[in-house]
Amino acid sequence: MEAGQAAGHHVYPLPTLDQMIRVDNKRFLEGLHPRPDAVIPRIGVALSGFGQILIKALEQADIPVTTSSFGLMNSRDKFLAGQFLAHHGISVPKTLTFANARNIDSAIRAVGGYPFILKKLKGTQGEAVYLINDVDLAHKKLGKYIRKRKPFLIQQYIKESKGSDLRCFVVGGKVVGAMKRTAANGDFRANIHAGGIGEAVKLSPEERDMAIRATKLLKLPIAGVDILQSDTGPLLLEVNSSPGLQGIEKATGKDIAGEIIRYIEKMVHEGGQDQNG
Repeated sequence: MEAGQAAGHHVYPLPTLDQMIRVDNKRFLEGLHPRPDAVIPRIGVALSGFGQILIKALEQADIPVTTSSFGLMNSRDKFLAGQFLAHHGISVPKTLTFANARNIDSAIRAVGGYPFILKKLKGTQGEAVYLINDVDLAHKKLGKYIRKRKPFLIQQYIKESKGSDLRCFVVGGKVVGAMKRTAANGDFRANIHAGGIGEAVKLSPEERDMAIRATKLLKLPIAGVDILQSDTGPLLLEVNSSPGLQGIEKATGKDIAGEIIRYIEKMVHEGGQDQNG
């Protein structure tokens, strides 16, 4: 908002929880005063379903958005995102989901054995992500998820990444900032919100191309892409449709918020959303 106001625009919040959406969108659209030229969705994980409906209403009204309804839902579910990107030839860690306790041991073997990563299908900032080192803990944690019918995935642990990953910030088909995030002592999660430390980094051409291609496939013109460096090359970990700015701006010294505003100006000037990112 500060970057948009500094560029001379009238920027105002459109609180997600305050909206009521009719199936024909009429009342919602009539209540938009002034009608926005573009919207930057910032949808929390808990509101992903309602957020998709809200973004869809904006899309159907031909109001440009920087997060598509398709991109929001297909990036929020970590397994669906990996499944979709792997189908399109992007390398991802070995990842598996299942719903029967009888499959625990064979599933763990399929992702490379111990240690492995356990994650909720939906979560941000390193929330509900566990490194599982032994059989007893694996059966306890996985058994609990299965009994409660909570969706989860298990994933190959890339030991050579040594608790670090790359966060690539993509705006309009360009990487406008990148940092290497390193986990705090005693943790394996590199997320800044989990105590990780960020420093500016230069991406390889392969890493840069992977980040840009993922955002184009998911129809997310603005996104944070997390990549692991492995012995077999870069592996795409996650794509975040509502990436934080403070950590990467501090690490890189770049005006990422300003880049977003300049992209929106271009998007509005060209008469709509660039579906190719």
